[in-house]
Amino acid sequence: MRTLHSPSATHEPHDRPRSPEAHGGTAVRNGPLAIIEFDGEGHNTFSTDKMRGITELVWQVGDTPDVEGLVLYGGDGRSFGVGGDFNEVKDFTGGSEVNRWIDACVDMYRAVLSISKPTVAVIDKYCIGIGLQLALCADWRIGTSTSDLRMPELKLGISCILGAPLLQRRVGPAVANRMIIGCDRWLGTTALSDGLLDELVAAHSDPLAAGCTRAQALAEYQSVPFARTKAFVNHDLLLDMERARIAAIAGHRAGFAAGDAAQQKMRTIVGDNP
Repeated sequence: MRTLHSPSATHEPHDRPRSPEAHGGTAVRNGPLAIIEFDGEGHNTFSTDKMRGITELVWQVGDTPDVEGLVLYGGDGRSFGVGGDFNEVKDFTGGSEVNRWIDACVDMYRAVLSISKPTVAVIDKYCIGIGLQLALCADWRIGTSTSDLRMPELKLGISCILGAPLLQRRVGPAVANRMIIGCDRWLGTTALSDGLLDELVAAHSDPLAAGCTRAQALAEYQSVPFARTKAFVNHDLLLDMERARIAAIAGHRAGFAAGDAAQQKMRTIVGDNP
């Protein structure tokens, strides 16, 4: 595998969010595929800068002509992602920092939803909050027997506005309501049966290898029909996410201004380790 290189002549629309200083992961080539492995350790939290960096990498993959598919990966032995970065979120007071955070979330989701190439999320261990929302943006989700998917925002004292349209569009209102209101966890087999996962690999298998195999299979579709279909499927969801952006900024600003310290409660979900 080699590091992804994007040609300098690549055209990038002016309306894309740009943050060249951000680093959210590493993109490497695996034949015709690109694998974005997130920066981080342990459970993989998402800071504003990390999300901006991932957004950059996704657009870079989308703009690289000889990349045919994308795999999103939390890293060997690491969770796919558990939500906002504790060290960042603990200082939120309900001001403009919330705008930047929500904008980074939505821009990252839009990038994955918008690129024309097939995208596969490889989910192992925890996939919570922002992590699950990012995975739901992918075209295909592969999990393992240790996959643990949750949307626990309400239990943590914050709104679940961004997660709502993603769940409703991907798995339907019934599962969405149970996940948002109940705040329970969906383990591998249940997540597969309820549509949160599209594929489950055996415990002894290599989930990344399975993800690459699936991405390669999707990349063998004719590119134009796939791109047109993906754009149509995700069109209304992208509109929903823009409406959710506005509502989420207002909701999270109000929540953090109330001083509930919701971010501290996340430690009860995944423990005290980073």
